[in-house]
Amino acid sequence: MAVRVSPGTRSEAQRLVFALLREAVDVKGGSLVEIAPDDWLLTELPNFEAGKLQALLGQILGEAAVQLLPLPSSKLMLITLLNAARLPQFLEVPAAEPVSPLGLDARLDRLNLSQVFRRHSIVGITDTRLPKLVFQRLGLDLTALKRDLGRLGVDRALLRHAQSMLQKRVLEALGDEGTRKSLMGGGPIAPLLLDLPPELLPEMPDTAEDEADADAGPGLYATLALQDAVSVGNLAARRKALRQGSWGIAIAGLSASALTLIEPEALPADWLILDWSHALDETQVLKALRRLDEARLILNGCDGEAALSWGISQGIHLYGGPWIEDIITATRMDHCRDAARCLRSECRARGLATAPSERLGCTNTLLLESVLPEGRA
Repeated sequence: MAVRVSPGTRSEAQRLVFALLREAVDVKGGSLVEIAPDDWLLTELPNFEAGKLQALLGQILGEAAVQLLPLPSSKLMLITLLNAARLPQFLEVPAAEPVSPLGLDARLDRLNLSQVFRRHSIVGITDTRLPKLVFQRLGLDLTALKRDLGRLGVDRALLRHAQSMLQKRVLEALGDEGTRKSLMGGGPIAPLLLDLPPELLPEMPDTAEDEADADAGPGLYATLALQDAVSVGNLAARRKALRQGSWGIAIAGLSASALTLIEPEALPADWLILDWSHALDETQVLKALRRLDEARLILNGCDGEAALSWGISQGIHLYGGPWIEDIITATRMDHCRDAARCLRSECRARGLATAPSERLGCTNTLLLESVLPEGRA
Protein backbone atom coordinates (compact mmCIF):
# COMPACT_ATOMS: atom_id res chain seq x y z
CA MET A 1 0.00 0.00 0.00
CA ALA A 2 0.92 3.63 -0.38
CA VAL A 3 0.24 5.91 2.57
CA ARG A 4 -0.91 9.47 1.95
CA VAL A 5 -0.74 11.88 4.89
CA SER A 6 -1.82 15.46 5.56
CA PRO A 7 0.54 16.46 8.40
CA GLY A 8 -0.98 19.88 9.08
CA THR A 9 0.88 23.12 9.55
CA ARG A 10 2.21 22.70 13.11
CA SER A 11 5.97 22.21 12.93
CA GLU A 12 6.04 19.92 15.98
CA ALA A 13 3.48 17.57 14.44
CA GLN A 14 5.27 17.64 11.10
CA ARG A 15 8.57 16.59 12.67
CA LEU A 16 6.89 13.79 14.63
CA VAL A 17 5.03 12.45 11.59
CA PHE A 18 8.13 12.74 9.41
CA ALA A 19 10.14 10.72 11.95
CA LEU A 20 7.53 7.94 11.94
CA LEU A 21 7.36 7.84 8.14
CA ARG A 22 11.14 7.94 7.80
CA GLU A 23 11.48 5.03 10.23
CA ALA A 24 9.03 3.00 8.12
CA VAL A 25 11.02 3.77 4.96
CA ASP A 26 14.34 2.87 6.60
CA VAL A 27 12.99 -0.50 7.77
CA LYS A 28 10.68 -1.54 4.92
CA GLY A 29 11.81 0.53 1.93
CA GLY A 30 9.84 2.80 -0.37
CA SER A 31 10.20 6.53 -0.95
CA LEU A 32 8.89 9.51 0.97
CA VAL A 33 7.85 12.46 -1.17
CA GLU A 34 5.98 15.74 -0.86
CA ILE A 35 3.28 16.02 -3.52
CA ALA A 36 2.26 19.49 -2.33
CA PRO A 37 2.41 21.42 0.93
CA ASP A 38 0.47 19.44 3.55
CA ASP A 39 0.33 16.41 1.22
CA TRP A 40 2.92 13.68 1.80
CA LEU A 41 3.19 10.25 0.22
CA LEU A 42 5.01 7.10 1.31
CA THR A 43 5.07 5.17 -1.97
CA GLU A 44 4.90 1.58 -0.72
CA LEU A 45 4.63 -0.34 2.51
CA PRO A 46 3.52 -3.90 3.36
CA ASN A 47 -0.17 -4.05 4.24
CA PHE A 48 0.28 -4.94 7.91
CA GLU A 49 2.79 -2.15 8.58
CA ALA A 50 0.63 0.30 6.62
CA GLY A 51 -2.37 -0.52 8.83
CA LYS A 52 -0.35 0.00 12.03
CA LEU A 53 1.04 3.28 10.71
CA GLN A 54 -2.45 4.47 9.76
CA ALA A 55 -3.76 3.76 13.27
CA LEU A 56 -0.85 5.57 14.91
CA LEU A 57 -0.96 8.61 12.64
CA GLY A 58 -4.74 8.72 13.01
CA GLN A 59 -4.33 9.20 16.77
CA ILE A 60 -1.89 12.06 16.20
CA LEU A 61 -3.54 13.86 13.27
CA GLY A 62 -7.08 12.49 13.13
CA GLU A 63 -8.38 9.68 10.95
CA ALA A 64 -9.24 11.98 8.04
CA ALA A 65 -5.58 13.01 7.68
CA VAL A 66 -4.36 9.51 6.71
CA GLN A 67 -5.35 7.60 3.58
CA LEU A 68 -4.29 4.10 2.50
CA LEU A 69 -3.94 3.51 -1.23
CA PRO A 70 -3.86 -0.26 -1.92
CA LEU A 71 -1.81 -1.49 -4.86
CA PRO A 72 -2.31 -2.23 -7.69
CA SER A 73 -5.88 -0.81 -7.59
CA SER A 74 -4.57 2.69 -6.74
CA LYS A 75 -1.86 2.62 -9.39
CA LEU A 76 -3.65 5.06 -11.72
CA MET A 77 -4.18 7.55 -8.87
CA LEU A 78 -0.52 7.33 -7.89
CA ILE A 79 0.64 7.83 -11.49
CA THR A 80 -1.55 10.95 -11.65
CA LEU A 81 -0.11 12.30 -8.41
CA LEU A 82 3.48 11.59 -9.36
CA ASN A 83 3.09 13.20 -12.80
CA ALA A 84 1.31 16.35 -11.67
CA ALA A 85 2.37 19.79 -12.92
CA ARG A 86 4.29 20.28 -9.67
CA LEU A 87 6.60 17.28 -9.59
CA PRO A 88 6.93 15.64 -6.17
CA GLN A 89 10.04 16.43 -4.17
CA PHE A 90 11.89 14.03 -1.90
CA LEU A 91 10.75 14.99 1.57
CA GLU A 92 13.05 16.51 4.15
CA VAL A 93 11.79 18.28 7.26
CA PRO A 94 14.42 20.53 8.87
CA ALA A 95 15.13 20.04 12.54
CA ALA A 96 13.82 22.63 14.93
CA GLU A 97 16.08 25.64 15.23
CA PRO A 98 17.71 25.40 18.65
CA VAL A 99 16.98 28.13 21.17
CA SER A 100 19.81 29.10 23.48
CA PRO A 101 18.95 28.71 27.18
CA LEU A 102 21.24 31.62 28.08
CA GLY A 103 19.37 34.16 30.12
CA LEU A 104 16.45 31.87 31.03
CA ASP A 105 17.23 31.56 34.74
CA ALA A 106 17.89 35.29 35.02
CA ARG A 107 14.56 36.07 33.39
CA LEU A 108 12.77 33.64 35.70
CA ASP A 109 14.39 35.28 38.72
CA ARG A 110 12.93 38.62 37.63
CA LEU A 111 9.42 37.22 37.29
CA ASN A 112 7.02 37.85 40.16
CA LEU A 113 4.95 34.77 40.93
CA SER A 114 1.81 36.89 40.70
CA GLN A 115 2.55 37.54 37.02
CA VAL A 116 2.12 33.89 36.07
CA PHE A 117 0.04 32.21 38.79
CA ARG A 118 -3.73 32.46 39.24
CA ARG A 119 -5.99 31.43 42.10
CA HIS A 120 -8.84 29.29 40.78
CA SER A 121 -11.76 27.76 42.62
CA ILE A 122 -13.31 24.32 42.49
CA VAL A 123 -16.92 24.34 43.65
CA GLY A 124 -19.49 21.74 44.48
CA ILE A 125 -22.74 22.15 42.59
CA THR A 126 -25.78 19.93 42.98
CA ASP A 127 -29.12 20.10 41.21
CA THR A 128 -29.91 23.27 43.13
CA ARG A 129 -26.88 24.83 41.40
CA LEU A 130 -25.81 26.77 44.47
CA PRO A 131 -22.00 26.80 44.47
CA LYS A 132 -20.07 25.69 47.54
CA LEU A 133 -16.32 26.19 47.68
CA VAL A 134 -14.56 22.81 47.99
CA PHE A 135 -11.00 23.43 46.75
CA GLN A 136 -8.77 26.23 45.65
CA ARG A 137 -6.23 25.63 42.91
CA LEU A 138 -3.04 27.57 42.34
CA GLY A 139 -2.25 27.16 38.68
CA LEU A 140 0.42 28.41 36.30
CA ASP A 141 -0.91 30.60 33.48
CA LEU A 142 1.03 29.20 30.50
CA THR A 143 -0.13 31.98 28.17
CA ALA A 144 1.26 34.61 30.53
CA LEU A 145 4.48 32.64 31.01
CA LYS A 146 5.09 32.26 27.28
CA ARG A 147 4.45 35.97 26.80
CA ASP A 148 6.97 36.88 29.51
CA LEU A 149 9.60 34.44 28.23
CA GLY A 150 9.33 35.57 24.62
CA ARG A 151 11.46 33.45 22.28
CA LEU A 152 12.63 31.28 25.18
CA GLY A 153 9.06 30.08 25.64
CA VAL A 154 8.93 28.60 22.13
CA ASP A 155 11.23 25.70 23.02
CA ARG A 156 9.28 22.99 24.85
CA ALA A 157 12.22 21.79 26.93
CA LEU A 158 13.00 25.32 28.11
CA LEU A 159 9.33 25.96 28.82
CA ARG A 160 9.09 22.80 30.90
CA HIS A 161 12.24 23.81 32.81
CA ALA A 162 10.70 27.22 33.46
CA GLN A 163 7.49 25.61 34.73
CA SER A 164 9.45 23.37 37.10
CA MET A 165 11.51 26.27 38.49
CA LEU A 166 8.45 28.45 39.06
CA GLN A 167 6.51 25.60 40.66
CA LYS A 168 9.44 25.07 43.03
CA ARG A 169 9.38 28.77 43.91
CA VAL A 170 5.65 28.78 44.57
CA LEU A 171 5.92 25.68 46.77
CA GLU A 172 8.59 27.47 48.82
CA ALA A 173 6.44 30.61 48.93
CA LEU A 174 3.51 28.68 50.37
CA GLY A 175 5.76 27.63 53.25
CA ASP A 176 6.14 31.27 54.34
CA GLU A 177 3.15 32.88 56.04
CA GLY A 178 3.60 36.28 54.43
CA THR A 179 3.98 35.13 50.83
CA ARG A 180 1.25 32.50 51.32
CA LYS A 181 -1.25 35.19 52.30
CA SER A 182 -0.14 37.30 49.35
CA LEU A 183 -0.64 34.46 46.87
CA MET A 184 -3.87 33.12 48.30
CA GLY A 185 -5.51 36.39 49.28
CA GLY A 186 -5.49 35.57 52.99
CA GLY A 187 -6.11 31.84 52.58
CA PRO A 188 -6.12 29.17 51.62
CA ILE A 189 -9.51 28.77 53.21
CA ALA A 190 -10.10 25.42 51.47
CA PRO A 191 -7.78 22.49 50.65
CA LEU A 192 -5.35 23.50 47.93
CA LEU A 193 -4.70 21.80 44.59
CA LEU A 194 -1.15 22.75 43.56
CA ASP A 195 0.24 21.91 40.12
CA LEU A 196 3.60 20.17 40.62
CA PRO A 197 6.03 18.02 38.61
CA PRO A 198 6.89 14.60 40.14
CA GLU A 199 10.38 15.71 41.19
CA LEU A 200 8.88 18.17 43.67
CA LEU A 201 6.87 15.54 45.53
CA PRO A 202 8.08 15.03 49.12
CA GLU A 203 10.57 12.21 49.56
CA MET A 204 9.41 8.79 50.69
CA PRO A 205 9.91 8.38 54.46
CA ASP A 206 12.67 6.01 55.58
CA THR A 207 10.35 4.18 57.96
CA ALA A 208 6.63 3.53 57.93
CA GLU A 209 4.57 5.66 60.27
CA ASP A 210 1.06 5.32 61.60
CA GLU A 211 -1.72 6.01 59.14
CA ALA A 212 -2.84 9.63 59.00
CA ASP A 213 -6.25 10.54 60.32
CA ALA A 214 -8.51 9.63 57.40
CA ASP A 215 -11.27 11.95 58.61
CA ALA A 216 -9.01 15.01 58.56
CA GLY A 217 -8.21 14.74 54.85
CA PRO A 218 -5.20 16.30 53.11
CA GLY A 219 -4.78 20.05 53.16
CA LEU A 220 -2.68 20.04 49.99
CA TYR A 221 -3.05 17.94 46.86
CA ALA A 222 -0.05 17.66 44.54
CA THR A 223 -1.64 17.96 41.11
CA LEU A 224 0.32 16.01 38.50
CA ALA A 225 -0.16 16.24 34.76
CA LEU A 226 -1.37 12.92 33.32
CA GLN A 227 1.82 12.33 31.32
CA ASP A 228 3.87 12.84 34.49
CA ALA A 229 1.65 10.71 36.70
CA VAL A 230 1.88 7.63 34.46
CA SER A 231 5.68 7.90 34.47
CA VAL A 232 5.92 7.59 38.27
CA GLY A 233 6.27 3.85 38.80
CA ASN A 234 5.57 3.87 42.54
CA LEU A 235 2.82 6.49 42.59
CA ALA A 236 0.47 4.31 44.63
CA ALA A 237 3.12 3.89 47.34
CA ARG A 238 3.99 7.59 47.17
CA ARG A 239 0.34 8.51 47.60
CA LYS A 240 0.05 6.31 50.70
CA ALA A 241 3.21 7.81 52.19
CA LEU A 242 2.12 11.36 51.41
CA ARG A 243 -1.03 10.88 53.49
CA GLN A 244 1.22 10.85 56.55
CA GLY A 245 2.12 14.45 55.79
CA SER A 246 -1.48 15.49 54.99
CA TRP A 247 -0.75 15.50 51.27
CA GLY A 248 -2.92 13.97 48.59
CA ILE A 249 -2.61 13.33 44.85
CA ALA A 250 -4.71 14.75 42.03
CA ILE A 251 -4.16 13.99 38.34
CA ALA A 252 -5.03 16.61 35.73
CA GLY A 253 -5.30 16.52 31.96
CA LEU A 254 -7.70 13.63 31.44
CA SER A 255 -9.08 14.55 28.03
CA ALA A 256 -11.71 12.58 26.14
CA SER A 257 -9.05 10.98 23.92
CA ALA A 258 -6.83 10.12 26.90
CA LEU A 259 -9.68 8.25 28.59
CA THR A 260 -9.84 5.82 25.67
CA LEU A 261 -6.07 5.18 25.63
CA ILE A 262 -5.45 4.40 29.30
CA GLU A 263 -7.19 2.64 32.18
CA PRO A 264 -8.22 5.69 34.21
CA GLU A 265 -9.65 3.58 37.03
CA ALA A 266 -6.12 2.30 37.75
CA LEU A 267 -4.68 5.76 38.38
CA PRO A 268 -3.75 6.00 42.08
CA ALA A 269 -5.12 9.43 42.93
CA ASP A 270 -7.56 11.05 45.31
CA TRP A 271 -8.97 13.21 42.50
CA LEU A 272 -9.10 12.92 38.72
CA ILE A 273 -9.52 16.17 36.82
CA LEU A 274 -11.38 15.85 33.50
CA ASP A 275 -10.99 18.43 30.73
CA TRP A 276 -14.43 19.42 29.52
CA SER A 277 -15.22 18.99 25.82
CA HIS A 278 -18.24 17.80 23.88
CA ALA A 279 -16.21 14.70 22.96
CA LEU A 280 -16.79 13.41 26.49
CA ASP A 281 -20.26 12.42 25.32
CA GLU A 282 -18.91 9.90 22.79
CA THR A 283 -19.77 6.24 23.38
CA GLN A 284 -16.25 4.93 24.02
CA VAL A 285 -15.47 7.79 26.38
CA LEU A 286 -18.67 7.23 28.37
CA LYS A 287 -17.75 3.54 28.73
CA ALA A 288 -14.43 4.55 30.29
CA LEU A 289 -16.14 7.06 32.56
CA ARG A 290 -18.57 4.44 33.86
CA ARG A 291 -15.60 2.55 35.32
CA LEU A 292 -14.75 5.55 37.49
CA ASP A 293 -16.16 6.65 40.82
CA GLU A 294 -17.86 9.96 39.99
CA ALA A 295 -17.30 11.05 43.60
CA ARG A 296 -13.58 11.57 42.84
CA LEU A 297 -14.03 13.41 39.53
CA ILE A 298 -13.60 17.14 38.93
CA LEU A 299 -14.86 18.55 35.63
CA ASN A 300 -12.52 21.40 34.70
CA GLY A 301 -12.56 23.90 31.85
CA CYS A 302 -16.32 24.44 32.07
CA ASP A 303 -17.05 27.23 29.61
CA GLY A 304 -20.84 27.25 29.60
CA GLU A 305 -24.04 25.71 30.87
CA ALA A 306 -23.63 22.68 28.57
CA ALA A 307 -20.62 21.53 30.58
CA LEU A 308 -22.47 21.84 33.88
CA SER A 309 -25.58 20.08 32.56
CA TRP A 310 -23.49 17.22 31.18
CA GLY A 311 -21.56 16.86 34.41
CA ILE A 312 -24.68 16.75 36.57
CA SER A 313 -26.16 14.13 34.24
CA GLN A 314 -23.07 11.97 34.90
CA GLY A 315 -23.28 12.36 38.67
CA ILE A 316 -20.27 14.72 38.89
CA HIS A 317 -20.49 17.33 41.65
CA LEU A 318 -17.20 19.27 41.44
CA TYR A 319 -16.50 21.90 38.76
CA GLY A 320 -13.94 24.46 37.70
CA GLY A 321 -13.32 26.67 34.69
CA PRO A 322 -14.07 30.15 33.33
CA TRP A 323 -17.85 29.81 33.52
CA ILE A 324 -17.57 28.61 37.12
CA GLU A 325 -15.49 31.69 37.96
CA ASP A 326 -18.32 33.79 36.45
CA ILE A 327 -20.86 32.02 38.68
CA ILE A 328 -18.65 32.60 41.73
CA THR A 329 -18.27 36.29 40.89
CA ALA A 330 -22.00 36.77 40.34
CA THR A 331 -22.82 35.00 43.62
CA ARG A 332 -20.25 37.05 45.51
CA MET A 333 -21.54 40.33 44.11
CA ASP A 334 -25.14 39.39 44.94
CA HIS A 335 -24.08 39.29 48.60
CA CYS A 336 -21.68 42.25 48.57
CA ARG A 337 -22.83 45.50 50.17
CA ASP A 338 -20.52 47.49 47.87
CA ALA A 339 -21.25 45.66 44.61
CA ALA A 340 -22.60 48.81 42.95
CA ARG A 341 -19.10 50.32 43.03
CA CYS A 342 -17.53 47.54 40.95
CA LEU A 343 -17.80 45.99 37.54
CA ARG A 344 -18.22 42.23 37.43
CA SER A 345 -15.00 41.94 35.41
CA GLU A 346 -13.13 43.79 38.18
CA CYS A 347 -14.47 41.50 40.90
CA ARG A 348 -13.61 38.45 38.82
CA ALA A 349 -10.03 39.62 38.22
CA ARG A 350 -9.53 40.37 41.93
CA GLY A 351 -10.78 36.91 42.82
CA LEU A 352 -8.19 35.28 40.54
CA ALA A 353 -5.34 37.57 41.60
CA THR A 354 -2.29 36.31 43.49
CA ALA A 355 -0.91 39.72 44.51
CA PRO A 356 -2.34 42.30 46.93
CA SER A 357 -1.78 45.06 44.34
CA GLU A 358 -4.13 43.26 41.94
CA ARG A 359 -6.86 43.19 44.59
CA LEU A 360 -6.79 46.93 45.26
CA GLY A 361 -10.14 48.64 44.90
CA CYS A 362 -12.12 45.99 46.78
CA THR A 363 -13.79 47.46 49.88
CA ASN A 364 -15.16 44.13 51.10
CA THR A 365 -11.92 42.19 51.39
CA LEU A 366 -13.26 39.59 53.83
CA LEU A 367 -15.84 38.50 51.26
CA LEU A 368 -13.22 38.50 48.49
CA GLU A 369 -10.82 36.41 50.58
CA SER A 370 -13.54 33.89 51.41
CA VAL A 371 -14.25 33.51 47.65
CA LEU A 372 -17.97 32.85 48.26
CA PRO A 373 -20.40 34.27 50.84
CA GLU A 374 -20.50 32.72 54.29
CA GLY A 375 -22.75 29.68 54.30
CA ARG A 376 -21.72 28.66 50.78
CA ALA A 377 -18.02 28.29 51.50
